[in-house]
Amino acid sequence: MKNEARDTITVSSVIETSENRINDPKFLDSARNRPQDFTRNRKMPFKQLVLFMLNLVKNSTQTCLDLFFELLGQENLHMTQQSFSEARQKIRWEAFQDLFRTIVDHIYTGFYRTWHGYRVSAIDGSKVQIPDDQTLKDHFGTIGKGNTAATAQASALYDVFNNILMDAQIVPIKTDERELAARHIDALCGMPSFGKELTLFDRGYASFELIESLIKRDINFLMRVRMKFNTTIDQLGEGDHRVGLKKSGHEDICVRVIKFTLPSGEEEMLVSNLMDKRMGIKAFKKLYFKRWPIETKYDEIKNKLEVENFSGRTVDAVMQDFFITMYMTNVVAIACREAQVDVERAREEKENKYAYHVNVNHAIGTLKDRFILAMLEQNSWLRKKKVRRILLLLAEHAVPTRPDRSIPRNPVPRKAKFRHNRKSNC
Repeated sequence: MKNEARDTITVSSVIETSENRINDPKFLDSARNRPQDFTRNRKMPFKQLVLFMLNLVKNSTQTCLDLFFELLGQENLHMTQQSFSEARQKIRWEAFQDLFRTIVDHIYTGFYRTWHGYRVSAIDGSKVQIPDDQTLKDHFGTIGKGNTAATAQASALYDVFNNILMDAQIVPIKTDERELAARHIDALCGMPSFGKELTLFDRGYASFELIESLIKRDINFLMRVRMKFNTTIDQLGEGDHRVGLKKSGHEDICVRVIKFTLPSGEEEMLVSNLMDKRMGIKAFKKLYFKRWPIETKYDEIKNKLEVENFSGRTVDAVMQDFFITMYMTNVVAIACREAQVDVERAREEKENKYAYHVNVNHAIGTLKDRFILAMLEQNSWLRKKKVRRILLLLAEHAVPTRPDRSIPRNPVPRKAKFRHNRKSNC
């Protein structure tokens, strides 16, 4: 795996980049719904409101507000949940998408891992439970028995070697996954860091049009395909082949087809436009299975960062909370990566049975409040001290990496994990 030798992105640099964007007058202009919003002195000015929301409001909103003012040393101030709801309505949800994308662009100005020079990403989707509100049902749609469960469709473009969400979408449940893939590809092509790209797709995405679009936009891909996707491919034996895909009204496309049998006895068919002969069947098999981290990333987003534990019952609130979670997902990833250096340094002389890594769940809890307090700190020395404290806490609670562990899919039908009217006060 090739390393691109650039400066390493740190939590401190993420804070600085975020703060610069939030303080930018152009950001305020694009973030507020009306020109007159945030022009008067308020208990919670624009910047504080944004930071409060970035602090992942997952418990009782009133409790979170009281604790936030206490953290700021402003215990004498009191803001009601209703006042907060009114204030957040003045912020466009696109503001948090903007912050998320700002951090993504910043991350790729630094060092990142590649595979034979390619940045490797994967695209996949997941259903997201949203509050049981008629407005949300009308906008996002429903699934389940009697179509009663309000549900949105999420989709992500994920850097599998660097643990970074590069792009994310949350849309009505009936949106086609190929349409979402096209949106991710648009976002990828628009990134300042766009270069040698290689994207992995599961078999639900395969289509002539998507393959044609990827080739025209100079994006390499490795895609699993189903039986009957192409009769010529179906008839091939195991091995490494070249096949021409045809469709009326389109130019023929030459692709590489890799066919092999899985240990389960199932036949696997992979399609790619990577023609380098130095990359054989074994390399492609290993590469395709590298898309698995996007599955575990959704587990982190849903069960650790609690993306489905929304703090509001409006479409804008859902969109705001979603992109706040996407932003914090990358903050957690950067913090874990930076703290991992301390973990490895501390264990250089120890003969441990296993390697150790930062506990993501602990990292999320540690960053709660501390990350925002570091962002609010204006003294650069004190800010670095607060960030260093965060990293030391992460390193101190590292856990062993046990290889060959697997998490079986849950066959039990979904049950709502978070009730909007039953928020924790803890």
